[in-house]
Amino acid sequence: MKIQTTVLLVLALIIFFPQSTFAQTLDGRWRGNWQSYRSGHQGKLNAQFRRIDSMHVRAKFTGTFGKIIPFRYRPVLNIVHEEPGLMILQGTRKLPFGGNFDYYATVSGSQFSATYRSRRDNGIWQLQR
Repeated sequence: MKIQTTVLLVLALIIFFPQSTFAQTLDGRWRGNWQSYRSGHQGKLNAQFRRIDSMHVRAKFTGTFGKIIPFRYRPVLNIVHEEPGLMILQGTRKLPFGGNFDYYATVSGSQFSATYRSRRDNGIWQLQR
């Protein structure tokens, strides 16, 4: 009887308190593309994410510009909202030669959708698991 109660308690904990929302919605490798609305440029985009703490995620974006020029971008993203199945990331980063780089992203299921804006460009990142 005691073993059955323990097993039921463990199962209930797994069902009602699953792994973090992050693990369900963002962790792992993602693939997709990016597009600049201003210039029309576009290219492949890959990403990996690692949670730093309850409010921050380290991202590693790699991709191509002009089909042959590789790039890498490693920002720390701010988590502004999180619930089961949904995460919202938003923030601003100062650029070296003036101005800001602003982003807003939603992660839901196997979709990562983000917009970005700076003084000279704006566009989207679309990724799928």
